[in-house]
Amino acid sequence: MRPRRLRTASVALADCAVEHEITVASDGEEADRLAGRHCFDLLLLDIKMPRVDGFELMERLRERAACRLPVIVLSGSTLFTDRARADALGAIEFVHKALDYDEFRHGLKAALGRHRFC
Repeated sequence: MRPRRLRTASVALADCAVEHEITVASDGEEADRLAGRHCFDLLLLDIKMPRVDGFELMERLRERAACRLPVIVLSGSTLFTDRARADALGAIEFVHKALDYDEFRHGLKAALGRHRFC
C-alpha cells in the first residue's frame, strides 16, 4: 500500500479495536517472504502493490500446501472482474477503499467482525 493509504488502513485498524500484532510489508515481494517465514492469522492485501501485485501474491500463497492464510483484499477498484478474481483466488472478503474514511472504516470493521478479528 502507498504510505498515505497505509496510514489510513492503520488508523482504521486501530479504530476497529484490532488487538492482533500488525506486520507491514512495503511491497508484494516482502509480503511473500514474510508469509513464508511466519504464521499469520490474517493478510490484509492491496491488489496494486509494487514488485508483486496482490493477485500474484494470492496465487503464490495458494500454491503452498501449508499456507491457508485468510486474505481480506483492500482495493480501490470497483471492477467486478477484480472482485471475482479475488474471490476465485480464495479471498474471504473484498473491502472497497472508499474515498470517505468512515465508509472505508465501516467496511473494514464489518469484514473483520464477520471473521472474528475484532
